[in-house]
Amino acid sequence: MKRERTLRQKLTPFFILAVAVPIVIFACLSMYRLEQSMRASLDRQIDGNLNKADQCLDMVLDKYGTLLYDLCTDDEVISLVEEINRDQDGLEVNSNYLRRRLSHICNRNDGIEGITIITAEGRAIYYDHLSASSVSSSWAADVAPPLITHGAVYEGMTEPVSSGGDEVYMLRIARRLVNYEDIHKETGTVVMSINESLLTEALDAWDVAENYLLCDNVVISARDNKDIGKTAEDIRRDGYEYTSAVNETTGFTIYNRQSLKAYHDTLYEQGGFWLLITAALAGGVFVLGYVLTRPYLKEIDTIAAAMNEVEQGNFQTEVAVNEKMPVEIRKISSGFNEMVQHIEMLIEQVKAAILEQKNAELSALEAQIDPHFLYNTLDTINWKAIERGEFEISEMVGALADILRYTVKNAGGETSIEQELYWLRQYIILQSTKEGKEIRVTLDVPDELRGCRIHKLLLQPFVENAVKHGMKHREGECKIDISMRSTDRQIHIMIMDNGNGMTASTLAKLNSGAFERDKEYLSSHLGIANVRKRLRLYYGEQADIYFESRLDKYTKVHLFIPAVAALEGGTHI
Repeated sequence: MKRERTLRQKLTPFFILAVAVPIVIFACLSMYRLEQSMRASLDRQIDGNLNKADQCLDMVLDKYGTLLYDLCTDDEVISLVEEINRDQDGLEVNSNYLRRRLSHICNRNDGIEGITIITAEGRAIYYDHLSASSVSSSWAADVAPPLITHGAVYEGMTEPVSSGGDEVYMLRIARRLVNYEDIHKETGTVVMSINESLLTEALDAWDVAENYLLCDNVVISARDNKDIGKTAEDIRRDGYEYTSAVNETTGFTIYNRQSLKAYHDTLYEQGGFWLLITAALAGGVFVLGYVLTRPYLKEIDTIAAAMNEVEQGNFQTEVAVNEKMPVEIRKISSGFNEMVQHIEMLIEQVKAAILEQKNAELSALEAQIDPHFLYNTLDTINWKAIERGEFEISEMVGALADILRYTVKNAGGETSIEQELYWLRQYIILQSTKEGKEIRVTLDVPDELRGCRIHKLLLQPFVENAVKHGMKHREGECKIDISMRSTDRQIHIMIMDNGNGMTASTLAKLNSGAFERDKEYLSSHLGIANVRKRLRLYYGEQADIYFESRLDKYTKVHLFIPAVAALEGGTHI
C-alpha cells in the first residue's frame, strides 16, 4: 500500500530545494570561475616554466657551443689536422699536441666528458675525461661523426657510458673543422661529449615542475635516468599536465610535466566548502520551516479532522475560526462551515426531490398510454384506408407508424446510416404530402458507408429546413440530394436542395453560430441549434458543420462526423 505523505513532508523538500538550488547554482558558477582562473594561472606557470627551461638550456649549450666553435676555427688545430691528413711522418707529434689541447679544454670546463677529433681520413684523436686518458677509452675512440650540413649538430645518447661503476649519459655536439681559406675542403669533425646532468640542472632550475628533453619523441635527458630511452607516451602518468615546446637551437623538444595535485586539492577544498554551506543552510531552512509552519499545519489538521467527521455523515461538525490565522485559512474554516450547512440543506432538498420524482413516476405510469395501442390503432386506420381505396392516406399512416416506432425505440441512440436514410425517406413522404408537392430525393451513398453508425434524427432537421424554408413558395421541381464520402477517418455528409437559398448575412450567421444568440432568429432555426449541441455532446471537437448557399439557387449543408465502425450485421467499411 502506498504510504500517504503529509503536507509538511511534501513542502519540506521544496523549501530545501528553494534554498539549495540557488546556492548550488552560485557554487557551480563560483567553482567554474575558480577553475578557469586556476587553469589560466596554471597555463601561465607552465608557459613560464617552458620559457625559462628553454632559456637556461640555450645558455648552457651556448657556452659549450662557443668552446666547440673556437676549437673548430682555431688555425693551429686546423693546420695540425691537415698535416695529419697529408703526412704520416709527423702523426705522433701532431696527435700528442692535439690530445694535450683537448685535455686542457676538458679539464678547464666542467661537464665536458670527452672530445673526439675525426680526421678526413677517419682517424680518431680524443681525450676521455672520465678515464683521464687519451690513448685508451671504452667509448671516445668509437665516436662516429654525424652528418653535418650547417653549423653544429646535437645528438642525445640513450645508452650510458660506464665509468668507475657509474653510468653516465651524454649529449654530443658536433661541428666541422673549417679552414676559411678553403671552406669547402673536408678537414675533419670535432665531437664534444657533455654530461647529461648539465641539461637536467638547466631544465629543472625551478623545482615547480619536471622537464624532459626529447629527441624524435625519445627521452634523452630526465631527472631520473631510468626514464632516458623511453618514449613520451611511456612517461605519461595520471594526475599530471603535459605540455611541450621546441628548442630552436637544438631542435629538441622540452617536455614539461606539471603536477595537478595542488590544482585538484584546491578545487576539492572549495567544493567541500560549498557542500558544507549548502547542507548547513538546508538544515537551517528545515528547522525554521518546521517551526514557522507548525501552527498553520496544525490548523489544517483540525480542518481535515472535521472533514473526516462530515465524511462519516456527521453534518453537525463545525470548525472554530481562529482569528490569529492568516486570512486564507480563516476563509477555509468559515467556507467549510458554510459548505457543510449547504450540503445538509441540499441533502434535504434531494430527499424531497426524490420523493417528488417517485410520485411523478407513479402518476406517469398511471396515465401512460401503451405505445402498442398507438401502433395497433394506426394499423387499424391503415387497413380502413385500404378498404376504402384511400391509398395515399394508407401510405401516410404507414410512414407515420414507422416514424413513431423509430423515434420511440432507443431515442437518442445509434443506428446504421442505412436505417437513418430509410427513415428520412418516410419523413419526406409525409412532408411531400403535407406540402402538396412532389419532392424528389437522390441518394449517393457508397455501400461501405451504409453500415456505419450515426445517431438517430441527426439529419432530420436539415431535411426539415430544406422543405420548410427552401421549398416554400417554390414553383417547379423540388429536389433534395444526399451524398456521403469517406475522408480521413471521417464521413462527409452533404445535403443539398434546389430551393430558395439564403442571403449572405443569414449564411454568415449560420456558419458562425451567431444565430444562437438571436432569440427571434433562433425560434425559426431551433433544429439547427439543437443539432449543433448534439454534435458537441456526441463527438466533441471531432465533428463540424458548415453551410454554403446562393440566393434562389441552392443550399448545401456539409456535415463531418467520425467514421465509426459498422453495427453487427451491417456493411463494414
